[in-house]
Amino acid sequence: MKGTLNCRDHRKMMIVDGEVAFTGGINLADEYINRVEKFGHWKDFGLELRGPAVQNYTRMFTEFWNAFSGDPQPQPAAPACPAPAQPDGYVLSYYDSPLRRQAASNELYIELLSQAERTAWFFTPYLMLGNSLQEAFVRAARRGVDVRILMPGVPDKKLIFRMSQSFYPLLLAAGVKIYEYTPGFVHAKGCIIDDAVGTVGTVNLDYRSLFLHFENNALFYKASLLADLRADFLATQAQCREMRLGGNVRVGFGRFLVDGVLRVLSPLC
Repeated sequence: MKGTLNCRDHRKMMIVDGEVAFTGGINLADEYINRVEKFGHWKDFGLELRGPAVQNYTRMFTEFWNAFSGDPQPQPAAPACPAPAQPDGYVLSYYDSPLRRQAASNELYIELLSQAERTAWFFTPYLMLGNSLQEAFVRAARRGVDVRILMPGVPDKKLIFRMSQSFYPLLLAAGVKIYEYTPGFVHAKGCIIDDAVGTVGTVNLDYRSLFLHFENNALFYKASLLADLRADFLATQAQCREMRLGGNVRVGFGRFLVDGVLRVLSPLC
């Protein structure tokens, strides 16, 4: 899809023979695999899926291709992908579309935060929340859930990074913990809730990604991938600086005014 400010195809997926799917945050460019370093070390992740769960990715791709291509293709028949002999949890893959009324990922994250009992950890490169999702983060932290957000330490877009930081004071004051990755830029998108549920995909925690882009995501339940996601989060957090109110997050009337303006403008960016 040709580049536009909104209604952009932000998805990343590769499907091989209808049997294997690769997805996550990684684009086809050298900085995503650190062959070129533009913003320090680039932190990202992706996943490989096999079996019946791949069928949803095939349908996502074909549906989008047929909507915007002059060469429509029939939906391929589901390949004979038997369920594995040793099932590894559950996976539900889905996509967001600006052409639908439902903002699936935004609603999903609100529900996950609302039901979290112990932990809710998020990777995101950008942090520009709508009111309902912001309130879900605040309420989860206030009722004692260990809520953490892992952000870049080196920005790829300075204005967007500053807009993301304008959300820090309110979240930190509620008890949300925010960490910035000092070696470089975090492009990974995902979460893990209570070590039992998690997501991996292309969805950032910003307005454009949650409401205005074509995105793809996968929800995992009781899968071994979640243990890997938890370990990766903790290993990455060890290379981060924790953001603290009154310390490396400045507060004051002038800062309050600037943050207020940036937060008003954030849905436009």
